[in-house]
Amino acid sequence: LAHSNLAFIIINGSFYPGFDPRPGRINAPARIGWSSANPDAGYVGPSNFSTPEIACHLSGASTPAHAPVRAGQTIHVQWNGWPYNHPGPILSYLAPCAGTEDGCLSVNKSQLLWTKIDASEPALIGQGEGPPGQWASHVMIRNNNSWSVRVPSGVKAGPYVLRHEAIALHFAKEKGGAQHYPLCMNLWVTEGEKEEAGAGAGEFRMDEGVSATGLYRAEDPGIWVDVFKAMTTYVVPGPTVAVGAEPVGHAEQRRSESVRDGTPVRVVGTRTVPW
Repeated sequence: LAHSNLAFIIINGSFYPGFDPRPGRINAPARIGWSSANPDAGYVGPSNFSTPEIACHLSGASTPAHAPVRAGQTIHVQWNGWPYNHPGPILSYLAPCAGTEDGCLSVNKSQLLWTKIDASEPALIGQGEGPPGQWASHVMIRNNNSWSVRVPSGVKAGPYVLRHEAIALHFAKEKGGAQHYPLCMNLWVTEGEKEEAGAGAGEFRMDEGVSATGLYRAEDPGIWVDVFKAMTTYVVPGPTVAVGAEPVGHAEQRRSESVRDGTPVRVVGTRTVPW
């Protein structure tokens, strides 16, 4: 079994702590990562696709802290390790936290509507010396188990949940065998600078969004799939990437180091207060 969690994120050199569900771990009060009830740092399976658990992991619960980020900036998401023999795609979604006075703290995860901003395409890079071949997950591993996610430059200012997910497909030959690791974290997005934007800048349109229970089906070809058979293509599960999203390509993925502790913010109405 793969076991991993959100260790931290880095934005422009600033460090923001995630959440470690393992027993005995001390999590920072100012963490931006949602809590979860998976003490083995395990996964969510397809049997949970019709439940809110697929949104932000088992018993996922929000936090008052939000990481400030400008539209167009890149978020470095650091996983707590990832096994090489657990190939699969790396996906990222954004959901606005609308109608609250505390940002994303009191949102109902069942009502969050997700827009995909990165599908790690091509998730299957090639067969190499044979199945299962090279995948986006291997790019993540080569970059110190990390993935870079760009906040589209066209995103409107406000509070958002970033849902970042790895899918392990080593047991996906059997229906229900895929292993999903959805990590959620709170962001406070402000208007960005044009020079920070990536490809597609200025064209982004936030989709109407899809509820978590509508993201996947157990029968999806990218979820029920034998990756140990020769494959030339792989269909990434879930909705398509939004028009104007600016995913960071495989060649642009880089490991990162923090140079300072970040200052998360609390959201009070339409303004923020430093932690």
